[in-house]
Amino acid sequence: MSHDHPRHGDHPHDGDHPRNPYTGAGIEATMGDLLVLFDWNGTIVADAARARAATNTVLTERGLAAISAEEFRREFRLPLGVMFTTLGVPAGEAPSAERQWNHLMAASTSPARAGAGPLLETLRARGARVGVVSAAAAETVWIDLKHLHLDDLLHTVDAGTVDKLATLASRRAERTRAVYVGDTEYDMVCAVDAGYTAIGVSGGYCQPERLFAAGAEIVIDQLSELIPLLEIETFHD
Repeated sequence: MSHDHPRHGDHPHDGDHPRNPYTGAGIEATMGDLLVLFDWNGTIVADAARARAATNTVLTERGLAAISAEEFRREFRLPLGVMFTTLGVPAGEAPSAERQWNHLMAASTSPARAGAGPLLETLRARGARVGVVSAAAAETVWIDLKHLHLDDLLHTVDAGTVDKLATLASRRAERTRAVYVGDTEYDMVCAVDAGYTAIGVSGGYCQPERLFAAGAEIVIDQLSELIPLLEIETFHD
């Protein structure tokens, strides 16, 4: 497997995206003061089924019961070791369970959420700075990015982050307004604590009510709902 991709930080193709039909076309950069960062799994990529399958493999190979989709959305949490111990994996086996989960996730791909590509294109065309901040294993994120042909639509990719809050905080000064979009409680808490507007996405790894409870200002069902929200100038002021 090739390892020629950057694992963390600024994307090598930072700047105008070569495929963007709006680049150089005189479109007003109405979002030039905006930083929009996304979680990856469950947010840009629709992989809740992949994640549940990986979770069930980890559990059943240790003699534990598999969980349903609803149970997965109820029980998923970060760090993964906490989730696995909650589901019955002995604490001493939690690190190996997490490694196995990451290996299983990297062994397959999942589709992007509907509208992910056009959303990233539009944000860049309108002047926003766009990136990913994900706790998922860097290898998994980059395999997905390349498979989905989304790897050159981002200014920055911070994958495999041990401390999402610290990474978000380190990027906060890049624009006046900042939004973080994610699908877990952890995403919402880190976004709020780092000074971002937290926007949740349903249909990922967690139930909407958990996202609201963790600080989401709003929860959207489709990525296409994001642009109209960001166009409301007072939304983040």
